[in-house]
Amino acid sequence: MGKAALIAIAVAVCADPAFAQGTEQEREACTPDAMRLCGQYIPDADRITDCLRNSGPRLSPACYAVFYPPRVVTQTPPRAGAQPPRRTPPPPPPEDDDED
Repeated sequence: MGKAALIAIAVAVCADPAFAQGTEQEREACTPDAMRLCGQYIPDADRITDCLRNSGPRLSPACYAVFYPPRVVTQTPPRAGAQPPRRTPPPPPPEDDDED
């Protein structure tokens, strides 16, 4: 595919309002993947988005981060006066039955 054709596809993909909902950085991260993995759906932005989302591990790391951002685990601080969680003691060891 010629350079002019690739530019035309990128413009068509990025000009579509549905695809353009992401930030410029997100579009830049995913445009190569859209052409590589989902070119058959251009210019249908909804189908491209579905295709990219379903491509999972085949996405470039930058585009993967757009569709599957790392989850930030937040811990809720304990309430004032809250009891620490109770830990149950381990069960006692089994008794020997060898007292014959």
